[in-house]
Amino acid sequence: MQQRNEGNIQGIDVSRYQGKIDWLQVKADKREFVFIKATEGQTYTDPKFAANVKGALSAGLLVGTYHFLRATSAEVAKAEAAHYAKSLEAVGGVKALQLPPVMDYENNPGGISKAQINIVAKAFLTELERLTGVKPIIYTGNSFAGNFDTGLSGYDLWIARYSNTKVPDDQPAWKTWDIWQYSDSGKVPGITGSVDLNEFNGSLADLKKRYGKEQDMSNPFDGYRITSPFGMRKHPVSGVNKFHRGVDLVVSPADGPIYAFVAGEVMHAKMGVSGSGFGNYGIVVAIKDDKGYLHVYAHLSAAGVKVGQQVKRGQLIGKQGSTGISSGAHLHYEVRKACTPQYGYTTTEAGVVEPTQYLINYYGLKPNKEDKPVTVRDINLVSAWAEASWKEAQANGYFDGSRPGAPITREESAIVINRLRRNFLALIAGVNGDVKDLDERLQKIEAEG
Repeated sequence: MQQRNEGNIQGIDVSRYQGKIDWLQVKADKREFVFIKATEGQTYTDPKFAANVKGALSAGLLVGTYHFLRATSAEVAKAEAAHYAKSLEAVGGVKALQLPPVMDYENNPGGISKAQINIVAKAFLTELERLTGVKPIIYTGNSFAGNFDTGLSGYDLWIARYSNTKVPDDQPAWKTWDIWQYSDSGKVPGITGSVDLNEFNGSLADLKKRYGKEQDMSNPFDGYRITSPFGMRKHPVSGVNKFHRGVDLVVSPADGPIYAFVAGEVMHAKMGVSGSGFGNYGIVVAIKDDKGYLHVYAHLSAAGVKVGQQVKRGQLIGKQGSTGISSGAHLHYEVRKACTPQYGYTTTEAGVVEPTQYLINYYGLKPNKEDKPVTVRDINLVSAWAEASWKEAQANGYFDGSRPGAPITREESAIVINRLRRNFLALIAGVNGDVKDLDERLQKIEAEG
């Protein structure tokens, strides 16, 4: 296979054996990617899995995961794939990560044949792709790779051969490597002891082009469920009708990843502060975009960025939570017109814009030519043009005088119609003198109509 190239980027792979890792130091050592052990067999999950993923993402590494395969039959291989896929939900699913999942198949303790090895591998890979929607990578050793036939050559190869100079051998399924694990005894700042060293066959741009991805923001709330819209609503905790300055969004799982909807500079990344308008919102990340608007992400369980940091659209910025005054795990997201003073907070709704429309405008659909202060109909006030009619209807007993601006319900319509009907009958009876007869005649007319 091919030699290493001076321009190739460097990465590592880790498991619980590396203990607690200082991921910022790893990143500072120019390690651009990492594969993290997730699972093994049908039931085992690495105890450091979720913490390692969170730390590596927060430090800005491109992250993938791997599963150590033990299956000796296709049925068990599928069960292991299901266990692996399920474990990924703890970190937001495979789509929350930048690199594909990996099948680590490197030994044969069951002594099965080469034909059976390929059956097992194909069963695992096919099932994993079905469950995750992402084509996996194959990891194996230089010697064990000879067991795989050309039916697996369509999968990218991550191969282990511990040498700085002696390249992996050509194999029946592959003549080139995509990732080479060239050492199992590397020393990297931020990690105590030894760690596996890897090299991708290309530059960082090549890696991102081949595997890496930023969160797809063509639909700004894709993957989120809107649970409370922008505007007037009844507060889920206090029960008071008040203006909702943003939207509430929910992602699965409860501590799932939150990504930046736009690029910008981090202005705040910790508990909310008094006077900012998000003092009761728990952990908050606030990012200023290039137009000077402030994007507020609140109720987070953790912030994955720091003040002054420049983030990209789609970059992980934290985890969903339920901090502050919250009815449960969700993201409160709002867009403010200014960043100062006090993070652009205003006591009226004039300081915010509707987030969904702002993102649509921001990304080049029909531009919003004006940013007028937000106006919301107060249902407790009557419109000037209807004031006289409202007073008349109230004085005549058809409405009780409350909520003049609210939509009328079917029940309320029934009350008004029945009251009108009774008054009409009483009026006519005052002329003819027989309400019962008029009522019976009106009932016949109503039945015919």
